[in-house]
Order: sequence, then C-alpha cells, then structure tokens
Amino acid sequence: MTTENDCDVLIVGAGPTGLTAACELLRRGIMVRLVDAAAQASVHSKAMLVWPRTLDVLQDLGLAGSVDEVAVKLRQMTYYSERRPVTRMRMPDDLAPYCLPQRHTEEILISGLKGLGGAIEREVRLLGLQGLDFSGRITPGHRVTATLERADGSVERFTVPWVIGADGAASVVRNQLGIPYEGATYENRFLITDARIANNPLDPDEIHYYQSRIGVLAIVPQPYGLYRFFTNAPADLENGTLADMQSLVDVRGPGGLRLIEPDWVTTFRVHRRRAASFQLGRVFIAGDAAHAHSPMGGQGLNTGIQDAQNLAWKLASVIRGDARTGLLESYTPERAAVADAVVRDTDLQTRAAMWNKSTQVALRDTAMRALERSRTLERFYVPIAAGRRWVYPTAPATTQSPRRLVPADWCDMRSSLRRHARQGAALPRGLALGLGAAGPEADPTRFAVVVVPPAKGNDDGRLAEAVRHLARPWHRQVRVIDAGAGPTGGGRRGAELLRRAHRELRCRRAGFHLVRPDGHIVMHGHHDELDILYGELNRIFTAPDPSPDLAPDLAPDLQEASTRPTDSMEETMSGNGRYVPNSHVVGNGPHRVIVLHSIFGGLESFRAWWPYLDGTRFTYAFMDARGFGKALDVAGTYSTDEIASDALALADNLGWQEFSLIGHSLGGMPIQQVLLKAPQRVRKLIGLSPVPATGMPIPDSDFPLFAEAAHQVANRRIIVDMTTGNRLSANWVDAWAQQSMKEVGPVAFRGYLDSFRSTDFSARITGAEVPALAVVGENDPAVTADAMNETWMKHYPNAELLVMGNAGHYPMVETPIALATALEKFLAA
Repeated sequence: MTTENDCDVLIVGAGPTGLTAACELLRRGIMVRLVDAAAQASVHSKAMLVWPRTLDVLQDLGLAGSVDEVAVKLRQMTYYSERRPVTRMRMPDDLAPYCLPQRHTEEILISGLKGLGGAIEREVRLLGLQGLDFSGRITPGHRVTATLERADGSVERFTVPWVIGADGAASVVRNQLGIPYEGATYENRFLITDARIANNPLDPDEIHYYQSRIGVLAIVPQPYGLYRFFTNAPADLENGTLADMQSLVDVRGPGGLRLIEPDWVTTFRVHRRRAASFQLGRVFIAGDAAHAHSPMGGQGLNTGIQDAQNLAWKLASVIRGDARTGLLESYTPERAAVADAVVRDTDLQTRAAMWNKSTQVALRDTAMRALERSRTLERFYVPIAAGRRWVYPTAPATTQSPRRLVPADWCDMRSSLRRHARQGAALPRGLALGLGAAGPEADPTRFAVVVVPPAKGNDDGRLAEAVRHLARPWHRQVRVIDAGAGPTGGGRRGAELLRRAHRELRCRRAGFHLVRPDGHIVMHGHHDELDILYGELNRIFTAPDPSPDLAPDLAPDLQEASTRPTDSMEETMSGNGRYVPNSHVVGNGPHRVIVLHSIFGGLESFRAWWPYLDGTRFTYAFMDARGFGKALDVAGTYSTDEIASDALALADNLGWQEFSLIGHSLGGMPIQQVLLKAPQRVRKLIGLSPVPATGMPIPDSDFPLFAEAAHQVANRRIIVDMTTGNRLSANWVDAWAQQSMKEVGPVAFRGYLDSFRSTDFSARITGAEVPALAVVGENDPAVTADAMNETWMKHYPNAELLVMGNAGHYPMVETPIALATALEKFLAA
C-alpha cells in the first residue's frame, strides 16, 4: 500500500528528541507523523539530568510546570578521591540542573504532544527509504518514500517531503543515508543501578562523585527517593545485579550505604561517536542517531532535545515558505560543533576518572583543588554544562549579506571576549523573557529585532522606527521589539528592563540585535549598520514584499540593496540521482543475479570464478560495497543494511525488477536484508559460507584477532589460513591477505565487523518462503554445516544445504568449477 497525504514531516523515533521535534513543528503549524518501533515508552530512567538550556525549550513549549512538579533540583556536586572530599562545586540557582529521569521527560513531552494534537504510532518500524537524493540537494516538489512495517506484518509505503531520524544510535535512517558514524567504543563496561538507600544519610540535592584507583562511582539523587549509582564494571562482569553494585559501592563509595528496592539494573558499554553529517537533502538525523558520548556530565538527552529545537524551527520556516532552503544548511555545522565539544569534554572527563596511577591521581586531585579555589568550575564549567555558553558558528558572507571581518566597536569586542550576547550566542534568558522574545506566549514562527536605546541621551525612537521601516517587507517573518518602550509601555519595570539590557548585552549605545526563534543572536549592530541588517534578512528569508516606503534616513547603500534581485527557492535548488555502487557484469542471460562479497575482498575476489559462469542463461552483477575496491573512498556507515540498500540501488540502475542474490560470508547477511526490504523482487537466495540473520558474535577471547585485522595484514593472514583449513599454500594465503589490504581499508573493515557482530534480524526473516541455498566448505571451521542447521535451515522452510568437498571458506577460488555447476543448477531449478 502506498500512502500520500498532507503530512509535511515524518519523524522516526519517539524518544525525547523525536517528541521535541514533533512538538516544535506542531506548534508552528507543521503537520507531522511520529512513528516508533517500540510497543510502549521505556519504563526505565536512562538519561537523567536536564540542564537549564533544555528547560528553556520545555518552558517555551509550556511544559516547565510539569518539570517542577516531578524533578529534583541539584545544587551541589562533591568530588572525592580515595573517599576523601577534594572539591565541592556549588551550582547557582539559575544554572543548576534538574534530575528528571527520561521516562518522566518523555511523559511530559507526550502530554505536550497530545495537547498540540499529535500522537505516536507505536510498533511501526522503518524498513527503508526510497527516492533519496545522494547529491544532498533539495529539489522542488521532491518527496521521499518510507517503507513502514506494522506489528501485524503489513507494509505501507508512505511518501512525505521531509524526514527526521531520531531513532537512536543504531539509526535505520542514518544507515539508509549512508552517513558514517565515526568514533570508537570504550573498553570498559559500566554498571547502572537505580535503587533506594536504607536509612538514607545523603542530602537530596547533592551529587557525590567518588574517584579511586579501583574505579569511579557516581551517586545522583532522583525523584521519589531513588538514587542513581553509576560505576565502571569489572572486566568479567557482563550482567550486573544489585548485589554486584552493592559490593562496588561498599569498596568505592562512602561506606555504610545499603541499597534496597532496585528499580533498574543494567550493564552497558559507552561509545564516543559522531555522524559525518546530520543531513542529506530532505532527510535529517538528530539525537543519538547523530552523536553518542559518555554519560559523564549528563549531556546526552539535552544535546538531542536541543538538536530537535534547532532543526524544527528552521524546517518549519522553510515549509511555511518564510525562509530560503539555505537556512537548513546551518543545522549540521551548528549542532555538530556542539556534539564535537560534548564528545571531547565527556571523553576527557571519562578518561581522567579512570586514571589509576599514583602520579595521575595526584595530578587530578591537585587540579581539582585548584579549580575549586579559583571557582573556575562554577564560573566556566557550570555555565557551559548548563548550555548558557554555546556559540554557534556564523554563516559565511554573501553578496546579499556583507560581514565585518573584525568587531566594529568596543561593545562587539567585549562581547567576543566574554562570550556574552555575541553573534551566535543566545540572548540572555531572563532578558528574553522580559522582552517577550521567549516563553510560551512568544510567537515561535518569527525572528525578533530587539532595539535598545542608548544608556545616556535619547535618540527619540529614531533607530526603532528605522528598523520597523527596514523590516516591513518581511513583516510575516520578523517582529521589532523596542526595549525602550518596555513590556508595559515604560514605568519602573520598563526602566529596570532597559538597565538589564544595557548590562547583559554589554552595549550602551543605541543598537539592535537580530534574534532567531530559538533565541540565538544572528547579528548586533547600530544605526550605521542597517544595511548589514537588511542583507541578513535578505539572506535568510524568501523574496520580500514590495516596499516603496523605506525610511528616508537609511544609508544609500541600503536603498540600493532594497532594489537588488533576490534568488527564489526554485533558483537555488537542483538535484540528480542516488548513489549507485560500482559493479562488474558477467553474461547477458535472462536470469539476473547480484553477487555480494566477503569482508576480505571486493568484487575482484570472484575473478577466478567468472570464466566458469553460464552467461547465456544468467547475468551476474558483482558489486563493490562502500569501502571496497573501486568504492574504497566512498563514504558510508559500513553496515550490512547499507550494503542491502546499495544493492537495491544497483538493481534499479540496471533496470532489474526481479533478481536472485548470492552473498559470500559478510555478503550473506545483506542479501537477506534485501529480502526484507523488497521481498517481491527476490527470486532465490544463495549464501556462500554466509553470516546468518542472527549475526556472528565473535567471542571476546577471539575478538582482538579480528579487530586488529582491520589494519594488520598478519592477522588477516592468520584468519584466511584458519578458515581454509590450514591446508593451502603459504604463497596463496599471503597473496590473498595482501590483496585484501588493498581491497578494503581499516575503517570500513572495522565498521562491517561491528555491524555483522551486533545485527540480528532472525525473528523478522524466519518463515520466508524464498528458495534458499546455504553452501559451506568441508574444511571451513568458521561457518559449518552445524551452524547452518541451527540458523539458515531453521529460518527458511524451503532451504537446502550443500557441503562443498575439498573447499574451505573461499570455494569460488578453491573449487570454482564445482561451485559454478552446483549454484547454477539451483538457480535454474
């Protein structure tokens, strides 16, 4: 079933990021559809800290009251070294975070979603996206088609102009876009326990952070008397229990704490990763789909919610026709800069917390004491953690928007040095609320130009009037706020607000600040810089309405600017096709076959097999996955799901509506994922020593051998020799390993290794009636007949198993004639 309707944006994933995006779009009049694969929201606490900048977002949505009803405000953090207090950091009231477990945050956002007329469609899984423009351009009128699967197995093809992927670290949306998720995983496991404390002696608003040579332990108070205990787990602890945490608290914590009534216990690994881009054309990713980092500092949920806010107002402005599509180009650089800083800072905190050498511990303790004495943590770290010091990078200069290369005056210089009220920073929150530029009553669709009269003297409102005239062509997109008039027309409150504006904006001259709907400052200027303000408005917004009555006192170059032609959206958008993988075609027969390779080589690994294939009955397309062979430098997520999507792109490019699939080793997994994505197009499946749908977990004891094979030819040689039964010539093994190093680089190798280790779609594939053949070599100890009987043969009712004699893991070079004969017999049947 294919569906088209008036929906503007499909949001995949109903966690805090997806919920925030939906709420922000709905309150701006944008129609959304929000789907999630889970049957219900998570009942666990997961992320807990909500910092002030995120509270601003919730306040603008009218949800701050619900936060106050549930959350615990954390006013102090104490660091300990070997159980002795080292540093006590007090958090000012306006910068202190709240402890609000994620389940409560989601409940609050779901309530807000319902109030805006939205809903979540549960148990709806995204299978794939079609119609993607891999050039990254935005073509007018173009739509993306999402294939959605419901719990009852029914499949819907839903077309929509825009898609947001907020579907977590294993994002299907990101994988469909082929965007690399770069980074690494920490070696340590971590243990979390949410529980109560019997006869609790701890203060309800203080975080305790214990560091020692044997590990780190954080204790964080939660609502309703619960506490979060977070620690690095011993190397041999895979599935922790309350008793395990109790033992670790006893040796790492203050002593005397007895944990009772556990609410949640889990063991997990921590990642530090960031997607190479957060956008491809009409599709975006946000939250954990775009970045992942250590939970140190409690920034994860906050970064995702702020991603959603940043993207939603921009996307709404474009959909409403208010802004040019170029506005969307700022999403990735702005939010990637924040993600990079969070990943970097949390990585430093995590590594420092794990120090266990005497010199390292002494250095850390000395630094912490110095930071307390100088109040550096309170003055600098807390404002950054609170989100009050993020400064977005500025847009490049254009012919419509000239830029000063250096600050023009002392107020600009001071703002740049102190990172207050400068270009890219947020308008101070209290001032924004007082001026009506923020809060639930503020207009979320329009920019604001805040005009402030001089601290001394009087400009008789000339600047405010000039700004009104200048902005009149964009009256739908911009409102002018005169700080001199005050929110109630003057009086004591207005005078105090004006003094606050001069103090916090650090400018005592008559001036203006152009402020975005999310509160960030686009530019600051004075009367002689109105031409630059006009250029900014012209750069951001669609063509202005005719305006013959511009203020007569505007600069001559502004009068000229008002008559310049502006680019329409149609003129700034173009597009071309999707990414099509490199391939080599053998034969021209009517039965079409796509062939996918292993992790040890691209399509060239089949070259010895090509002369023995029947090209009159079959046409074979041998494909290079991203990161292999001629696609060595093609960026990607390097996942099996991505290979499956690219295989479908290849079939479309070849004009093959129906085809069979052969997958060797690694390639055995994506051929099955193609079946999931397009079951009506697949005739037959053949797996050559295939990775099954369950994935292939590699024991921890063996994993270093495979992981280091990403960049060590010696390791690849060992694996090739082992999987062919240690029976082939040393020259052949050496040559195969060396060729493998040329065919696939370390990043792609490790990406695909992680992908097939962690992927399991067996529950979704089991019962598929496609004719399927599994082929294993009798000398292959890695993929055996027994393994196939436990996986492949159970998954496919119409499956056959063939054991190739005198072959190991590479039958296409060990026994090419026998293999070609057997496979073509199966394909022709």
